[in-house]
Amino acid sequence: MTEQTIQNNITDAGMSVASFLFRIIATVTGGILGSVVLVLFIVLADTMLAPVLQGADEVRIGPVFVFIVMIMVFLSTLIGNITATFFTSLTDREKYKRRSTALTQIAVMSIIVVIFMLPVYFISATINVQLVIFAVALHMILTVLTSALTLEIVSNYRYSLVGLYGVTLSIIISSAALFLFSRIVSNVTILLFIALPVIWGTMGVIQGFTSMVYASLARLYDKDFLSTQTMYGDDYGKEVEEEVEEPVEQKLEEEEGASFLRK
Repeated sequence: MTEQTIQNNITDAGMSVASFLFRIIATVTGGILGSVVLVLFIVLADTMLAPVLQGADEVRIGPVFVFIVMIMVFLSTLIGNITATFFTSLTDREKYKRRSTALTQIAVMSIIVVIFMLPVYFISATINVQLVIFAVALHMILTVLTSALTLEIVSNYRYSLVGLYGVTLSIIISSAALFLFSRIVSNVTILLFIALPVIWGTMGVIQGFTSMVYASLARLYDKDFLSTQTMYGDDYGKEVEEEVEEPVEQKLEEEEGASFLRK
């Protein structure tokens, strides 16, 4: 790989200051929209959710309550995640070219997550009300994590490791921030409202900062450390085989020719 090629690839890993700022605005906007949907559900289901949100310890939790909470979290995170990733993709159209594919996969993953969270909700409901709140927090974090990673992997596979580092650091920092807020603010409704904006806002800041720092270090040392094409250990020196997709028309012609020969 030539030096010029490396420099061009590194440019794909980084981002401009303007893109960084727009990315923060995009992620926070998505988080706020998801929180607004969440609050609307809380208002509509106030009679059933009020005892839990007011911090009552002795509350009888039935299947209907668990189902309402699941739907509430699912729809709010789905809308928030789709909005945040869509707006993020608009900050760099060259990088995020496969927007529709990424958004489709994010929607599918959200459905899969809520299905697998089903036993977690019901088990936590049989133990303690506080555990249901932790289940909600876990559900939010998982969906944001998978959404952000899906966008990076689908749109920029070569530098998906940069995205992985950024997303991981973001989740750790945002989780710590939410735990800190929970020590300061005792109102569950407020905590639920700020959860998505905090997680997505942190995602925009940390992930963007990680990309910018990595691009600077890679240029400084002229080494593409986190490219999926860079080999380490026993893999060092091996050639990377990149799959080149054939045009659809060419594939159809080859299949038709093979079918003709088999007749």
